[in-house]
Amino acid sequence: MARKILFISLALLLVIGISSADFSQQPKPKKKAAKKTVAKTETGETAHNGIKWYNMTEGYLKAKKEKKILVVDVYTDWCGWCKVMDKQTYENPNVVKKMNKYFVGVKFNPEINASYTINEQTLNSDQLAKYLNKGGRIPGYPMTYVWKTLADNTKIEPYSGYLDTTVFNSIMNKVIQQ
Repeated sequence: MARKILFISLALLLVIGISSADFSQQPKPKKKAAKKTVAKTETGETAHNGIKWYNMTEGYLKAKKEKKILVVDVYTDWCGWCKVMDKQTYENPNVVKKMNKYFVGVKFNPEINASYTINEQTLNSDQLAKYLNKGGRIPGYPMTYVWKTLADNTKIEPYSGYLDTTVFNSIMNKVIQQ
């Protein structure tokens, strides 16, 4: 019986303590930072951080028409290093300038099912991922493919993982000079 009275007394003290607590001193939740907007055009082009990004079909056709090098940034929405690469590498002024001059950028999320046309072949997202990776599965994210000779998918160069500005710039310089 004494335990029951002790338990009830403690419960009452707890309730009284909570109800009389001053919550006005509690820190207010921080507001989330506004997300950068990505403006999408009717052709599939997106303006993001100064680089013009396309979906695979439009990007491939544009690169072929303009005789530019195709850069395919393979990402997922949950990939932290993909976001770091977007923020640090793709926002670098030298990268932006070079990308827009010599390359056509493609953003490709293989987890979003869509249909793409490459070299007169229609591919779904899974097939496109295997096409880019020469029949294999994409080993991880981010994954960057650089494709200079568009008529030959054996010439697609894969670069796995996060590429900082220095590494990405040297890859672009090497491909431009070939």
